[in-house]
Amino acid sequence: MVSMSSLHSLTAELHSGALTLAFICIVAVAVAQVVVAHKKLFGPKLSDLAVKVRGYAEATGYVAAVGGLIGLLLSAWTGMYAWPQEDLLLSEEVRNKITLTVFATVLWGMVVFIRMRFGRGLWACPAMATVYTLIAVAAMSVTGATGSVGAHLTKGESLLDPLWNMLNVTITESFVLEPSVAGGIALFTMIGLVLSLVYARRAGLFDVKLAPETCQRYFKWDEPVIPPREDS
Repeated sequence: MVSMSSLHSLTAELHSGALTLAFICIVAVAVAQVVVAHKKLFGPKLSDLAVKVRGYAEATGYVAAVGGLIGLLLSAWTGMYAWPQEDLLLSEEVRNKITLTVFATVLWGMVVFIRMRFGRGLWACPAMATVYTLIAVAAMSVTGATGSVGAHLTKGESLLDPLWNMLNVTITESFVLEPSVAGGIALFTMIGLVLSLVYARRAGLFDVKLAPETCQRYFKWDEPVIPPREDS
């Protein structure tokens, strides 16, 4: 019979690989969009290569992000049973891993939601593409930190330890904030969210449909589609 810890290791490897692939593809598309938008600067050969790369990378990144998010949820579920239930909240390292897993799930959920909501058209708008890429960077950073904590739980060390030492961060210490600090962050977050929604409502942003034509009135970016075969 397969143990739950073995299943947790399997799902962790699956979602780590898929999310890493998704991150690499998203960054590749972002770079390719810049190259294509400045063809005169980078030359025709590099621009043609960027057109091909961005089409395949965009589709691959989307599928990998969806698969990685599903794997992340499965990994969280199997992780609940990888350790004795009474030890889940006693260990600071385990609590940190749970906290980071929640943040990673939310951030990757945002990545998938934005891509599902706006489609490839988001890449035609530099502002939206920038936000999308930055969220993916944040999501991958938190995912890496989560994996680092997991490595400490299983092996007692992590490949990212030199980075934590350089940043003077102890990844194994509790991330719990003081109640006043946590309450203040929550309050300011809610105020910012409400003000953003009010502004969006008054500016009519909810009625705007993001499409290539919407942003191409101001920018010369286009969608990263897979180019047709030359012999077709």
